[in-house]
Amino acid sequence: MDRIRIGLIGAGIIGGVHSAVLRTIADTMPGVVELSAVADPSAEARELFGALYGYRHAFADGHELLRRAEVDTVFVCTPTVFHAELVHAAADAGKHVFCEKPVAMSHAEAAQMLDRVRRAGVKTQIGLVLRFSPVYTVMRDLLRSSDAGEPVAVVFRDDQVFPVRGLHHSAWRKDRCLTAGGTLIEHGVHDLDLLTWFFGPVARLRAWAQNRAGHPGVEDYVAVELELASGLRAQLVTLWHDMIQRPSNRRLEIFCQRGFVASDHDMLGDVLLQLGDGAEQRLAAPAVLERFTALLDGADPRFRDWFGVPYLLQDLSFVEALLAGRYPAPGLEVGVEAQRLAEAVYRAAESGKEVNVS
Repeated sequence: MDRIRIGLIGAGIIGGVHSAVLRTIADTMPGVVELSAVADPSAEARELFGALYGYRHAFADGHELLRRAEVDTVFVCTPTVFHAELVHAAADAGKHVFCEKPVAMSHAEAAQMLDRVRRAGVKTQIGLVLRFSPVYTVMRDLLRSSDAGEPVAVVFRDDQVFPVRGLHHSAWRKDRCLTAGGTLIEHGVHDLDLLTWFFGPVARLRAWAQNRAGHPGVEDYVAVELELASGLRAQLVTLWHDMIQRPSNRRLEIFCQRGFVASDHDMLGDVLLQLGDGAEQRLAAPAVLERFTALLDGADPRFRDWFGVPYLLQDLSFVEALLAGRYPAPGLEVGVEAQRLAEAVYRAAESGKEVNVS
């Protein structure tokens, strides 16, 4: 491909995030990336996205966009329930697809989507944006390049206000007809994927879930104990609370034989490091970004000022893969595997028993 014409389906919060960074990419790569069309049931949202981001055409329905718009690539940013039908339709129309997480309403549905895009021969990427985080990329590198030794324990906390209010306000997230579940699948799926990206596959797990907000089928607390194939154990707690002023964030602590790595930031911020008998060091955010930049081998220097913005790096990675004719990463299959793991967590929470995953 020498030009990418993008259609956005879903002009909500995450659609706006993608549009903002895609606008930056298009402006930096004139004539190569074009924001061609947007689809959303809300006329007001369609008009706003056209004005803010420069989409030239607007449609009330994603299927209409696929039929009528001159696009070769689509971003699916709708509530989860609509992902499967839109990805199927895009694949059948020969369009490359970026799909937001979680992939689908179930692992079985996600597996069908993966089969469909593979048979169609289109390229796909899943929106697991934490793989582009400066903080987590640097932490992962520190584990491999330092003298910390083998990891022996992981503690991971993920919390945000129930996202029907606050920064991530999306009324559909409390409706089990529209969402694949609650805090685990709609938010903690990032964490499950991150743990496997850091430490490899999960062998077995136990889990506990609660629903305090009272939305049927939409849990707001999940605790998971995972045993990885390596024997490492990790504890994950993901929850939605009702503190609208509390920032949405994560804390990841990794204890190794001779080291400790931790951060209270999930995008750009400080990282704590302690090795052997030495004192704890704090890598400040600028140092983290500098180290992250060094790890971005071959990154386009035109975007250097944006290397601290994971959403831009994520979408740029997709664009560059399409232009180069290579398969994007993380591909849809990574999201399917994360959904398989999430469903194992739900089974363990429901049964109260340990579940084998591998």
